[in-house]
Amino acid sequence: MNFFKRATISITRKPVKALILLALVFFLGTIIVGAISVSNAINNTDANLRRRMRPIVSISMDGFAFEQAIKEEDLDRRAGVVTPEIVRTIGALEYIHYYDYVLRAFLNSFVFNDYDQRFPLPSGVPRMQRLLGTSNTELVQINQGIIELVDGRQFAFDELITGTENRSVAIISDAFARTNDLALGSIFELYHLIRYPEESEAQRGYVVMNVTPEWWADEYIYEKIVMEFEVIGLFDIPIEPELTGDDLQHANLVRRENLNMIYVPNWSIEVMQNQRAIALLSAWEQAAFEIIIDDVAESLEQLALDVGSGIEDMWVESLFILEDPAYLEAFIVVATQLLPTEFHYFNDLFSDFDAISVSLVTLQNISNWILYGSVYATVLILSLIITLFLHDRRAEIGIYLALGEKKIRIVVQILMEVIVIAFVGISLAVFTGHQISGVISQNMIQSEMADQLEERPRPWDDVVIMTGFDWLAIPPTLLSADQMMVEFDVSLNVAGVISFYMIGLGTVMLSAVIPVVYVVRLKPKKVLL
Repeated sequence: MNFFKRATISITRKPVKALILLALVFFLGTIIVGAISVSNAINNTDANLRRRMRPIVSISMDGFAFEQAIKEEDLDRRAGVVTPEIVRTIGALEYIHYYDYVLRAFLNSFVFNDYDQRFPLPSGVPRMQRLLGTSNTELVQINQGIIELVDGRQFAFDELITGTENRSVAIISDAFARTNDLALGSIFELYHLIRYPEESEAQRGYVVMNVTPEWWADEYIYEKIVMEFEVIGLFDIPIEPELTGDDLQHANLVRRENLNMIYVPNWSIEVMQNQRAIALLSAWEQAAFEIIIDDVAESLEQLALDVGSGIEDMWVESLFILEDPAYLEAFIVVATQLLPTEFHYFNDLFSDFDAISVSLVTLQNISNWILYGSVYATVLILSLIITLFLHDRRAEIGIYLALGEKKIRIVVQILMEVIVIAFVGISLAVFTGHQISGVISQNMIQSEMADQLEERPRPWDDVVIMTGFDWLAIPPTLLSADQMMVEFDVSLNVAGVISFYMIGLGTVMLSAVIPVVYVVRLKPKKVLL
């Protein structure tokens, strides 16, 4: 009789022991499968939520530490400039899908009003208009679905290189256009107003903005630098329809700010800022000469350096869109080596998800400990049970050995008996454990998400604090708890089922091998006695 037939007869002749072993494997297997299923659900949910985040990365700098280094280490201020060459080098990495080199600026206008204006200014006081430059024919904000072009077109390639002197093109929001009676083809002016510094301002070395008409009187204006823009496109900003409460208020406040953004080619900002820098230096030099103030010498020296380097009062930004959100860590490791100084670092939108991610990692650790504990308990309990069962079969094993049966065949027979029962038990445990874990993990994740959403920064009254990507018209991805739970994924797949069986059967086999090996190492005579 072969060992396979003996294994089958052994199971059918002792159904009680087989059922006891089956029940134990089912119970312990359910715990193991449940822990694995919870872990998979957390991993899947984390990955799905990260895919909902916009995979945008930007270069930032620790300005305070950089200024300290300039004073203490005689560091060249120009080292802090992120040049187009650096952006292009990073943008050429395999992780990048799309990138842009961006300049930011504020220009003046006496005639424009912001859409949904909150703080009206007195007549005769210019309003600061936000400008965002681009070096690409497709805006990052349009590429990522943040804004929608509702009329007109985006920038042509030749418009991004240069234009006629102090004449450029612009894309504005439809709401801003209606507020200021503009349309496609309209021409408008924005300008830099260079004030002649008063004695108190020259002594301080800087100017504090004033909102009184007298402060902006013509006699104080040293030069007015004008740039004309032609409207070539109109955009709108959609809002996620499922947002409610504070999240909806936050989204509306950010939308209101960004509907007043004016998109222009980078060169137009650069031209205006450089002309401003030269005029500003000239005005302050004249003030120093006429007022005869020695204290402004240092400020004039620094201002001259900034003008010479072309970086005075110019906000340089970069935007990199990753091919896949999962590339973030690898990208940062590689790209950090290409940054101009140690004070630069990468900023990303995933920080909005960090708190939730930390909670998911905590839940992941808990499920891992449950898995390790259940595997250890399974090995311990099943080893003891199988040892007891084998103790009743000592005579049978001794006879096999006395008849010359090979020990390996006896081991295979016993393992086959255990595996057949374990396979049935684990098959039942896979579906039972998966269903139970689905409910448990969903409740755990939903509870953690709700707690984290309660801790989100809330808008204060009618004001939203603009930081980081907000200045680049790239708002955070605000998801409600229900939207996040849409990404909850506890589905079974082939790889998951295979891992369940491998871990479950592997644990059972380990539990059986220990007592079986111990028994078959005994001599037949000793076993039978």
